[in-house]
Amino acid sequence: MTQKCRIDGKSRLNIALELFSGAREKACFTCSHITLPIVRWAISRGGTAFGVTEEDLKSRFKDPYWCTGLVDVIRGIAKYGVKKPFVPGAPFLIVWDYTYACNLRCKHCYASAGKPLFNELSASEALNTADELADAGVTAVAFSGGEPLMRKDLFDTMQRLRDNGVFTAVATNGTLITREVAKQLADLGAGFVQISLDGASPSTHDSFRGVPGTYERTLQGIRNCVENDLFVEISTTATRMNYDEVSKIADLCEEIGVNWYMIYNFVPTGRGYFMMENDLTPEEREELLKVLWNRLISGGKLQYLSTAPQFARVALQEEKDSEKKIIPGHFYNPMLMGQLTNLGDFIGGCGAGRMYAALEPEGTLQPCVFLPIKLGNLREERFEEIWDNHPILQTLRNRDKLKGRCKTCEYRDVCGGCRARAYGYFGDITAPDPGCIYNKDIFYKLDMELKEKKAIEI
Repeated sequence: MTQKCRIDGKSRLNIALELFSGAREKACFTCSHITLPIVRWAISRGGTAFGVTEEDLKSRFKDPYWCTGLVDVIRGIAKYGVKKPFVPGAPFLIVWDYTYACNLRCKHCYASAGKPLFNELSASEALNTADELADAGVTAVAFSGGEPLMRKDLFDTMQRLRDNGVFTAVATNGTLITREVAKQLADLGAGFVQISLDGASPSTHDSFRGVPGTYERTLQGIRNCVENDLFVEISTTATRMNYDEVSKIADLCEEIGVNWYMIYNFVPTGRGYFMMENDLTPEEREELLKVLWNRLISGGKLQYLSTAPQFARVALQEEKDSEKKIIPGHFYNPMLMGQLTNLGDFIGGCGAGRMYAALEPEGTLQPCVFLPIKLGNLREERFEEIWDNHPILQTLRNRDKLKGRCKTCEYRDVCGGCRARAYGYFGDITAPDPGCIYNKDIFYKLDMELKEKKAIEI
């Protein structure tokens, strides 16, 4: 079913979807009489479980990326069945750390970036990897780092993915985005550009980034993207160092005219491990998510998101009496009505090793950029073999294996806690997330132990 048609050259799944939606009338015998019935069955089964009608799905087929995503959903149903949480046939998103070279020295960098690895994928290996990800059914690839724009072959790899029907994005510190670079990204059809902004003032942002003058260069990079009509997301890693400036950063986002504002959960990994004492308290995180929620429903053009899976729980609690619910996710905020709220139970919560995965510069696959567990290397193993069979991924996809309150919580289907934070604090991907208000006793115990350790060191 995942093979390409010898006559048409397209994936048999894509051809079957075109037949199903009415976008085409004829196809070869295999596509029309073997693949199409399987697709109809998968759509019917998934639609019933998710509360989505065939007409809802057909209306999305005009967008090629939605079509790629639907192919991924069908593959997931065929491989794993319909279960909570849902597992697609391939990750919807791969965050590809394209290089560890970087022109900044950020305090909280998960990659401890600065210099490139000696064995990073070559330009030709990167192109081959792009082909493999596309063939596996990956819907989107976001290039990160380090600073991805420091590799000269980045645009070639982006183009290869685009040619294969994969949505592309770039996560950058913004300082290298001149007007010319912004135009190149627009010409390449980059789906969106994510730019990090960790303060509403030069002193705060530059302190995070480790290089004076970064704030103004970052703002100019943001404006260059907006002027070239790129879809722009501003991201902020919220800590005690910038907690009081988040609303001001959001105001700045609205003033500049970007599309999304994303609050990243602080995760103690990489250089971030050495600033653990700056993590938000559970109460601060709860209050911040409520602020984001109120801004989200205020009716403005700016969308608010967070990698904190508790955001969905906060939204449901704030709007518990409404039939129309927005269930915030890592990368989008779907409006779900009536029975469609069932969908939140399938797609919600931490998506590490389930909805997305991370690819390191030398080809190592991880469940998430913030979760430094090596699953295998694409120089040695096929991507699909790792994705389908690795035991760590099986654990991440089974919320019955969670521990503590995260396992018994009534919101575990839409949240489940951040598995990277659990690993960063406890070295255990199934441990409770200490950032949640329901786990605040765990957080304060850890905080006390950290303070005692610091006092002994001093």
